[in-house]
Amino acid sequence: MAREYRYRQFVRWGQYALPIFFGGLALAPWVALLVALSVDSAEAEEGFIFAPIISFICLLAGGATWYLYYRLAGVCIALEDDALVYRSRAGEERLPFDRLLSLASPSVRYAGGWLTARTEEKAVRIPVGVKGVGELLRGLKTALDARGLSDRYDRAQLFRFLKTAEFADQSWERVYGIFWKYLLATLAGAALGVVLGLLASAHPLVIISGATVSALWPTGIYLATEILFGRRLAKLSEEASLTCPPRDREWERAVYRKVMAWGLGSYLVFAGLNFAVTWSWFGR
Repeated sequence: MAREYRYRQFVRWGQYALPIFFGGLALAPWVALLVALSVDSAEAEEGFIFAPIISFICLLAGGATWYLYYRLAGVCIALEDDALVYRSRAGEERLPFDRLLSLASPSVRYAGGWLTARTEEKAVRIPVGVKGVGELLRGLKTALDARGLSDRYDRAQLFRFLKTAEFADQSWERVYGIFWKYLLATLAGAALGVVLGLLASAHPLVIISGATVSALWPTGIYLATEILFGRRLAKLSEEASLTCPPRDREWERAVYRKVMAWGLGSYLVFAGLNFAVTWSWFGR
């Protein structure tokens, strides 16, 4: 049975979560208006003008975003014995291997890209947002090579895209593995910044600045480690065999520990400088 490839989990979850999120945003102005009316009806008059506008913008943006996720969540790609099959909510596109004219794979290193398969009649684009697109790429290459159609693709370009696709797959695996830790660390950092500012009786802008710096610290750690993971993948990938190294989870844990130690020191220095500068500007 042919393996199927779909967009990552957050896309499939998004089609259900986004209506709740944007619905809450659209409802928030009306809740705030009711609270304001209960306190001072005269001061809340402007709310009758702005609440519908804000709700409309939220619903419009939410509807467009939901529709995009809904369309992407319905995409299913399969490699059959003789063809690439692209199924979506709009229907099915079937591209026989023997009729492929080109297999292009433009990409921005470790940031994004897509795979475009083209025949005379049609073309389909498969971005790195599709889980397992690196494996799909290798399957397409094998199918073309077996038919003597190696001239349909640029090997160097294919290899660059493969590294980006494999890095995306591994990076998202790490995101799913550390998401709740990352979220907790971000919230704890923001809370710490607020508490320290309140203990120092600082100006509200000083407190906000400190909380922001503290909340961004886990993001800095994440970005630093992903750069190191990307460098390892680039170093160990082989163009001749079109292969990329699998994750080394023990090594990744060691990297996390080292970067967090360095990051904590950097955070204390930067947070101290930020507090000193903002305090000198705003004080209490």
